[in-house]
Amino acid sequence: MRYYEELKQIGLQKLQESMSRALGLATLITYPDGSPLIEISNLCSFCALLNNTNPEGRARCAASRVVSARAAMDAGKPVLRNCHAGLVHLVVPLRVAGETVAVLIGGNVALQPLAEEAVAQLARETGIDRKELLSAAKTVPIWPEERLLTAMEMIREVTETVARMLFTRHELQKRVDELTALFEFSKTVSGSLQVAGAARQGLQAALELTGATSGSVIMLGETELEAADAEVAATIEPCSEHRVIPAGEIIAAVGREVTAAHFDSRPGERTPEEKRPAIAIPLTVGGKVTGVLTLAGRPEGRRFTEEETVFLTTLGTALGLALENARLFRKVQERAAMLEWLIEVGKGIASSLDADLIVERTLASLREHFGTPWCTLRVHEEKNGEVVLKAGEGLKKGICNEVRVSSAASTICPLINQVIRAKEPMAIEDINTAGIDLPCRPQEIEVRSMAMVPVLAMGKLLGTLAFHSSVPRRWGEEEIGYLATIASQMGLALENARLYASLREYYLSTVQALAAALEAKDLYTKGHSIRVARWARSCARLLGLGDEEQEQVYMAGLLHDIGKIGVREDILLKPGPLTREEREEVKNHPEVGARILEPARFPEAVIAAVRHHHEDYGGGGYPAGLSG
Repeated sequence: MRYYEELKQIGLQKLQESMSRALGLATLITYPDGSPLIEISNLCSFCALLNNTNPEGRARCAASRVVSARAAMDAGKPVLRNCHAGLVHLVVPLRVAGETVAVLIGGNVALQPLAEEAVAQLARETGIDRKELLSAAKTVPIWPEERLLTAMEMIREVTETVARMLFTRHELQKRVDELTALFEFSKTVSGSLQVAGAARQGLQAALELTGATSGSVIMLGETELEAADAEVAATIEPCSEHRVIPAGEIIAAVGREVTAAHFDSRPGERTPEEKRPAIAIPLTVGGKVTGVLTLAGRPEGRRFTEEETVFLTTLGTALGLALENARLFRKVQERAAMLEWLIEVGKGIASSLDADLIVERTLASLREHFGTPWCTLRVHEEKNGEVVLKAGEGLKKGICNEVRVSSAASTICPLINQVIRAKEPMAIEDINTAGIDLPCRPQEIEVRSMAMVPVLAMGKLLGTLAFHSSVPRRWGEEEIGYLATIASQMGLALENARLYASLREYYLSTVQALAAALEAKDLYTKGHSIRVARWARSCARLLGLGDEEQEQVYMAGLLHDIGKIGVREDILLKPGPLTREEREEVKNHPEVGARILEPARFPEAVIAAVRHHHEDYGGGGYPAGLSG
């Protein structure tokens, strides 16, 4: 039926009538089964009596045309044959692209005059008036065979011209339809920047265009051609279908070839419908196969034609580009999210000089973000060369101490050795298949996959940061890079924390040395400063002050009498009562102490405590006489 609208649009009735007049024949264009496509033209009086006035005659003429049409269909070329009344049918099939879409039948003529006996018999059988039918039979034109063949050749040329015109119109319309479908398809799949959304929309559109009932869109890995690296972006499978074609079968069918692959999704079945012929269309970007569109389950087990394959390959290019854009967008989003996370982790690491707090925060954040069951930090001890477990997120409490006790240089596993020597990250997708023994792992966990990065600070190895998984896991290059970045930040933070702790220890040692130097002048007050410092820190703790404030209170206690360095020894050690002038000199020691500490940039709170440690709530203290 696909050409009949085009036949009507070119004015088929008019064309038939013009050809009939030019040839002097009755003509009729029929469907391939012989039934009339349009009205018959230019009937002679004999044929008019049979066709127009008599039901039996009309039925016989119709049956005769059916037989003639079938003869031309079977022959696939023009034929001459006699109709039921003895007239000649010139039958020419109208073929477009190898398909007979109509049959043109010419008639109204005979090779010789009709026999009176045959005409009389026909009159009796149809009930037509004998004399009238005999009279009409004498008017039937008599054509020699040569003229009949010439007329049939002219009809053939006309049908071929019409066929070419139909084919051209059909091809043009098909191209228009394909371009329209491609435009709509491209518009549909490019409307989403989500891989799953674009894939599902593209798959749904492809199913509607082809009449397939199921399919899938698979995104291939960027380097490896394996099912494990493939991402099933979309599948559509109705309830009546038994299964989606597995990714491995699809990839095996198409490979990395930029050509479509035809295969049976159920090769073990018998009928075409049960076999479910499938087609795997490569999705390409810049000549590279980035995915596969698979369609299957067409009605009656119809296979995909080469023409359909070409069209679907064009769709595959559009879908491949849309999916690649979506994948790039997703990658940009993931990288942006990762960078944002790295910044937040970096802030958390840099916000503290407490090594234990840095490790705790970092491991917890890493475990949550990368979805690994366990994260561990091992530190490299320079004194004995051991790499001992310092902290672990996801491990039971106390496991670090257990591992530390059992650790020795001889038990360091090959992976740690390799990371220490190379100072480069290492990863194992599946420890079982890799055949590696890991004596370094905590005994309580079953490790199947592992990634380890060195913790460095200015090129110096501080330890290793490891990520453990209980199932095989492929560690991406970018993922390892992010882990190495965090390890580097952690290394610098731990080194800063170590330097800070060292400076703080040196600082406190200096303060204690100052206090000891002061007390060396007066054996009576020996140990006084350290006692005051400890009592002061205990009070600060009970008052709920923070760690930093407690440390400042302790420091102020140690240094509260540092100003007595400026008091003469004869006054400081005098056994009897002090004179008024001597008391005034002693009362200057808080101010002197504050002036001593100011150039050294001690905390303001410490300087203030030293300056005012002799003040009194009632206002009777010194040096400022503060009250309240």
